[in-house]
Amino acid sequence: MNQNNNANNKGKIRSILVVAVIVALVAACAVLAAKFAPQISDEESADIIKGADSSYQQSEKGFPLSFSSNDIVTVSSVGSYVYVVSNEVLFGVSSSGKLSFSEVINYSEPVIKTAGNYALVFDRMSGKFVLCRKNRVIFKGQSADSQQIITACVAANGNYAVASRSKEAACLLTYYKKNGEMLYQWECSRDHIVSIAVSPNSKSLACAALSAQAGEIVTNVYLLDIYSDETEWEYTVRDCAAINISFASGSRKLDLLCNSKRILLDSSSDSVESENRYPSDLLDSYSDPNGYAVTLTRKFGAMNTYELTCYYPDNSVCYVFETEKKVTDVFCAGKKSYILTHDSIICVSSSGKESKTIPLSSSSLGLCVSGGNIYHYSLNNLYKH
Repeated sequence: MNQNNNANNKGKIRSILVVAVIVALVAACAVLAAKFAPQISDEESADIIKGADSSYQQSEKGFPLSFSSNDIVTVSSVGSYVYVVSNEVLFGVSSSGKLSFSEVINYSEPVIKTAGNYALVFDRMSGKFVLCRKNRVIFKGQSADSQQIITACVAANGNYAVASRSKEAACLLTYYKKNGEMLYQWECSRDHIVSIAVSPNSKSLACAALSAQAGEIVTNVYLLDIYSDETEWEYTVRDCAAINISFASGSRKLDLLCNSKRILLDSSSDSVESENRYPSDLLDSYSDPNGYAVTLTRKFGAMNTYELTCYYPDNSVCYVFETEKKVTDVFCAGKKSYILTHDSIICVSSSGKESKTIPLSSSSLGLCVSGGNIYHYSLNNLYKH
């Protein structure tokens, strides 16, 4: 275990006091959630699973799927498997609509992250998580000291990293093998971690954290070698608050998605290689595992027009697509992107042209794409196109 004490589904932050109050409120909520969260016995878990499985209904054509007694919080996919996440139960469903597994989680605030054949589902409040590989759960765990999870990520090989609150510092970043064995731990004394990523070779971690300097919120970026006690690289980006960080190419370049711009950082030259500032406030975004990303903003001077910008892994703009329909969610798979509106799914080709529009009979909450299949979900139903 290496330790390093560091001194350090979305407009500009102006007040440090507001940030401090938010952090304090989140911490207080975590304490209350941990104190009053119900403990579920094996017998109760069996009853929940029985009820959840009975609430799952498959239509004659496979889809849509109904989850009548479980409100869907989010949906994601790995290969041919789809994960349907509710507060009580995690469902694994095949692309044909068959139920592969169901796992009681009882999470207050569930989040899912995917890479390769793995999915990491965690609860921000309780600090609990489960690691899945395709159609089964392979590991269950909890954050260090059972603290609230701020964010987490999973690598294509199943290793995963968890950033949690800490009793000794502002945040604690812990890196594990897929079997739960701890590989690395790093304390962040003052900064508040918002996003982490694992390098393609699984030997480095990237971390984006927020801190206050000279009356403004800045983003501090750290590159961490899991075999060293020292921070490999540090860089401060001003005038923005980070949302997501990822490795752009190898283990030296980092894509940083912020509230006001998207930046490509090169740790080898200790510099910003490129920067793209949004025309207006960021409304939504998505980054795929291969480094492609989309951002959603309103067109400057035309507030009823939405702009979806697709980026290459090197941060250059692939295309900009416009729509006047109100957008609910966005997704990308490489250069292809998908826009969920109140009554349709707009499919955008790799050249930035509308390839097709799928009409919807009712509104949906979100979407994801995997294996050529487009999935979207409402509160109790999962659809496929």
